[in-house]
Amino acid sequence: MVIIGAIQYDFLIGLAAASALIFGAAYTLWMFKRVYLGPVTNDDVRGLTDINAREFLVMALLAAATLWMGVYPKPFTDVMDTSVQELIKHVSVTKIK
Repeated sequence: MVIIGAIQYDFLIGLAAASALIFGAAYTLWMFKRVYLGPVTNDDVRGLTDINAREFLVMALLAAATLWMGVYPKPFTDVMDTSVQELIKHVSVTKIK
């Protein structure tokens, strides 16, 4: 949506934003290929082991909590509701006299 708005404002700015998005994605894929799928060239890294069961459990719990916050965010947004309502009141008051 930002790129569409940038194109509506000025085509060259939109073109630059779209190009940056494409080049960023291409660089990320190239970096992923070299880092994760390439040969191990560092002896210190070669000696490392994969995660153990305890580390996997912690990561699984964090992933489940993150997924839960995305699927059902109401408990988290309810905590912020009062402060957000006050902020909206403050911002909606005009400062121009």
